[in-house]
Amino acid sequence: MVYPQYGYGQSPFYLFQRKKYELKRTSNQLCWVSLAAIFAMSALTYVCLRILLLSGYKLNYAYSEFSGINPVLYYFAVGVGYIVGLALPVLLYFAAKKVPLSEGLPFRKTGVLKTVACVFFGSAVCMLANIPADIVVSIEQYFNFSGNMPSMPLTDDPLVLFLYGIVIVIIPPLVEEMLFRGMILQSLRRYGDGFAVVASAFLFGFYHANFAQSVFAIICGLAMGFVVIRTGSLLPSILIHMVNNSVSLGLEMVQRYQGEAAAASLNSIVMGALLILGIVSAFFLAVRYKGFFRAGPSDPTFRFSSKMGALFTNPGGIVMLIYTVGMSIYSLTSR
Repeated sequence: MVYPQYGYGQSPFYLFQRKKYELKRTSNQLCWVSLAAIFAMSALTYVCLRILLLSGYKLNYAYSEFSGINPVLYYFAVGVGYIVGLALPVLLYFAAKKVPLSEGLPFRKTGVLKTVACVFFGSAVCMLANIPADIVVSIEQYFNFSGNMPSMPLTDDPLVLFLYGIVIVIIPPLVEEMLFRGMILQSLRRYGDGFAVVASAFLFGFYHANFAQSVFAIICGLAMGFVVIRTGSLLPSILIHMVNNSVSLGLEMVQRYQGEAAAASLNSIVMGALLILGIVSAFFLAVRYKGFFRAGPSDPTFRFSSKMGALFTNPGGIVMLIYTVGMSIYSLTSR
């Protein structure tokens, strides 16, 4: 039978099966690269620390929380592991696929007003994402789990605090956006922008491997992926990521030096301000850029649910799920 609208001899079912196979193959590759990046980050940090020891550095057990390493050197090692571990697999993937960096890591000119509005809109969504994340923590604590977030050791040395700020505010937004809104999102756009945003957000959540953090990251990932699609640039998502991490760092420092009450007050002020700015920005984007929030066309031959199924029904996707669930359960027991 001939289906003129689909091409000679190509039925809708044939096209569906072909697209499903292609998506499974692409997803498998992306999940394996993501897993490689996760383990490379940890491995390179360990290698940096081992190099210090092999070069004659003497362990100082006063720094037991820092693996016996001076805190400044420790954060240098963490920073190097973070940058190289996450960025290198992405660049190697682009090289293997012969994807130009201008396509894999797009930075189109967006305009200052549009960029600022997108950043405030995305930051407001990230603030709202704290609500379901806090609910997950409350559920964990109800069942006598810790509900603790992963944390790194810290001292009051100004240089250590500065490096800690770099590791929290600067490095993750750059390399994580390369991985999730760059490699993953751009690679999946051929299957639909909406699907690419959702899929990259879920993988971003699974990358954090902690139930509360994963919920938070998925919602943030939806906002950041959306603005990347609407602007054609990674810059707004990087800035949203930086704003979110800066707020988190600021609250941590206030709680550390001023107490929980001061941190709670600051949190209310910051959340309220960002929500107001986010609402104003959403209104501005809707009025100034017609169709900014309008859904794009969908593919009738490949339903969204089938795409999400194909995303994880492949070896890389299955291992990614196992890793995420396993690490998330492990984190429940950490005190």
